[in-house]
Amino acid sequence: MSVDMTQFHDVLFEECLENLDIMQTELNSIDLNAFDFEKMMTIYRGAHTIKGGCAMLEFHAVSNYAKEMEHLLAEMRDKTKQTNPENINVMLESVEFLRAMIKTLQNKEVVDEASALAHCAKMQAAIN
Repeated sequence: MSVDMTQFHDVLFEECLENLDIMQTELNSIDLNAFDFEKMMTIYRGAHTIKGGCAMLEFHAVSNYAKEMEHLLAEMRDKTKQTNPENINVMLESVEFLRAMIKTLQNKEVVDEASALAHCAKMQAAIN
């Protein structure tokens, strides 16, 4: 017996958008003068949740993009990458790019993998 995984799409998209809202709020509220590990964990967990959910339902371009965000956020959380205004702005841009990818899926359209890879490379190069 096979399970129709499309029945889970709407729930996934809603969860992804909620996580993106949380990530955006937390990124916008970072105090650069007082590192907050829990805040960084909340942001990281959002990317982690999106990555896992999208991988499970085989939205690989979105999952791979979220995986790279997760990796960079882990480095910021672990202080191997800086939590500075430039990096926060890159992460905010990435949240919006990921949001656009989720909305593309919601509209039953195909995510442009080449565009996702290019933006991912831009994100990786910009984080210092």
